[in-house]
Amino acid sequence: MGFLTRFQQKILECLISLSEDYGRAVKSEEIAETLGVHPGSVRNALSVMRILGFVESKRGPFGGYLPTGKAISTITRRDRLSVMLLTSDGSSFKVSSTITACLTDKNLTLEIRNFTLKPFIRKGNRVVVCLGKYFVDGVIVDSDRVGRRVVVIVKRLVKPRSPVRIDSSESIRELLRQMSKKKAECALIFDKGRLVGYLSIFKLLKLLSNGQDVNTEAGRVAFKPPSSRMAQRFLEEGYCLFDDG
Repeated sequence: MGFLTRFQQKILECLISLSEDYGRAVKSEEIAETLGVHPGSVRNALSVMRILGFVESKRGPFGGYLPTGKAISTITRRDRLSVMLLTSDGSSFKVSSTITACLTDKNLTLEIRNFTLKPFIRKGNRVVVCLGKYFVDGVIVDSDRVGRRVVVIVKRLVKPRSPVRIDSSESIRELLRQMSKKKAECALIFDKGRLVGYLSIFKLLKLLSNGQDVNTEAGRVAFKPPSSRMAQRFLEEGYCLFDDG
């Protein structure tokens, strides 16, 4: 990082991690608690990095600090989870400041702290949670009483691409062509500009294996859109495996 001290770099890495996990501005107290250091030291370091262009501050009750493009390009965490999983020997390792993972020959298990602050959908013990660029679909096997810390056995780990958007009158053949071209796993189906359904590539392949005509209109076989706002948000980001078993 050149002119940043190790302490400043550590705070910046923590800020990037927390802002990705929470999806919002991060308070200095949250960084201090995560790193186990004094909040005043964190604020001093953030002030210096704001002058240097690594950090921007937001005022108000939902204010805090966010990393700038300069910071993210300097300390990149792209595909960090993938790299860690490929190099793991079965021992626990930190994915971010709030996530610890353990990969064995049988299961990938994630311990997620501050879980209730992250975007998630839960039905019973099944949960889909957004962790930065990844969507984790799994089963909760342990948690504290208030749900701020959960342990999840991962069934799916997905880094989705932007979904294909198509009119409901288009054929399955055309939908598959567009999904293949964009390498997308999710499609949003519209009728006169209104979202009326969605389909995953897995659902489409299952339909075809069962003899579905490729000239069938996509709108006739699509799932209805989910009712919850969070599920709709997940769809917009390309995750649509809610009903595919």
